Amino acid sequence: MKKVWNVLPAWLKVFIYFIVLSIATLIAGVVPMLNDLTFFFVISLAMSWLFLRAECLSLSTLRCWPNNRKNWRQFFAGIGIGALMLICTAIITFSLSGDAWHFNRHIDPLFIVMGFLFNLWSAYVQEFVFRGYPFQVLLRSYKPWIAQLIIAIPFGLMHVHKAMSPSDIIVTMLTTGIGSLLFGLAYLKTKSLMLPLGIHLGWNFLQYLVPRTAGGIDKGLIIVAESNIVYGFSVVVLPYFVIMIIAFALLFQCSKYWL
Repeated sequence: MKKVWNVLPAWLKVFIYFIVLSIATLIAGVVPMLNDLTFFFVISLAMSWLFLRAECLSLSTLRCWPNNRKNWRQFFAGIGIGALMLICTAIITFSLSGDAWHFNRHIDPLFIVMGFLFNLWSAYVQEFVFRGYPFQVLLRSYKPWIAQLIIAIPFGLMHVHKAMSPSDIIVTMLTTGIGSLLFGLAYLKTKSLMLPLGIHLGWNFLQYLVPRTAGGIDKGLIIVAESNIVYGFSVVVLPYFVIMIIAFALLFQCSKYWL
């Protein structure tokens, strides 16, 4: 198997990887108890171990856990960056929509703790699945921008569901695609999954606590008053693009010594 696997082009290895994950998704759809992040993580972990073993490498080469203080610093810095990005996006959205909001006076600590743990696990699984083996094997054979674009496609598709309209699918692919590029750039700058994991977690966790539109949960840090406004592209999506582009530009210019 080693000889056969090692002569395969990187794109084919990644194609096989995601085909197996697609089959796992179909199985999870038939067996509801398997439709869980842990199931997909186990599948991805098993494939990564098997494929790396065939290439005479180990899981440690994926740099998917913190090995030193620098990695921990990258992780916590990423959380701060992701959280700040979400807050800035929310401020712009509120300014455009005119929605009234107020701080929640009855915050449930358990809701926050459980939300943090869930978002930590979700972000870690996604970063491992997409910017673990597939992204890194592509980087060994192709230019970074090619690897980035290839991974952005399945990353976007993961966030699509059958109830979406065609326009919603396009917007979802674009927004998650840009997110994928940012997380990928964070890996390229640090050669570790800790910074992209932190940014991913910071964004998702604050998004969980700070709704940007009315009609969301009422257990987060703020509550948005009911509104009759129609949340269009310019109110919700455009602020996201603006903040993402700014973050991308700043991270791109950032020296590796600062990270």
